[in-house]
Amino acid sequence: MNFSLFFRTDASILCLILFIACLLMVKTGHALRIKFLNPDEPESKGGVNSLMGALFGLWGFLLAFTFGNSATRFENVRNVMVDETNAIRNAIMRSRVFNDSLGAPLRANLAEYLQARVDYYNSVGDNEKFVHAKMQSQQLAEKLWDQTVEIAKLPNQTFPSSNMFASLTSMFDIATKRDALLMAGVPEPIQYMLFTLALVLSFIGGFTTPAVKSKEWIVITGFVLLACCIIYITLDLGRPMRGIIKPESVEQRIEELKHLLK
Repeated sequence: MNFSLFFRTDASILCLILFIACLLMVKTGHALRIKFLNPDEPESKGGVNSLMGALFGLWGFLLAFTFGNSATRFENVRNVMVDETNAIRNAIMRSRVFNDSLGAPLRANLAEYLQARVDYYNSVGDNEKFVHAKMQSQQLAEKLWDQTVEIAKLPNQTFPSSNMFASLTSMFDIATKRDALLMAGVPEPIQYMLFTLALVLSFIGGFTTPAVKSKEWIVITGFVLLACCIIYITLDLGRPMRGIIKPESVEQRIEELKHLLK
């Protein structure tokens, strides 16, 4: 599975690079102002300043849109994890209907499937482990289905097998939905635009500032740092299983299902 460099790079590294790049753009813009503009020329009250305000408004709108998109995606992933936990629990409980000779092998594979799901969530940031856990869960899903098919062929097992089929179908459908959510995320062109606008604003800010001394640098650095922190939170929310903001309570519930298989 191929992911872009932007997707694979940690959000903290991206924001650190953006922070340094924004400060460099401010310095570059101010250096060009000193080189090409007369220092005694009065500061413009329109034109560039109007453009600066428009760009700030556009950047704020784009940041709000991206943050909302990321927050919605985070909530959707958490809801899917809850649904998956419930689906796996139902499958485990329904496997107890079968006698030990039929139910024990089924529960053993359910235990492996559950562990594969845990590994899947824990290895989202590692592409190799992530792909391996996903393939393993798919193989175990096929094995569980085949086992249920064989049980359904036995006498007096039609009704419990039908219930088991329903639980497995729900479990597999939710897994597909979960994969789609984890792979989707905030569209990268929007994130690129967000970063590009931040750099452009930094350059124009440096170019339009008559003097950039210690006091101005404190204000500029503080603003850029705050902006990068907001962007970091936005990116982190859009990567719910890889960043510092995780649906840990839901992940813990999946782990707790193991006691049902003991």
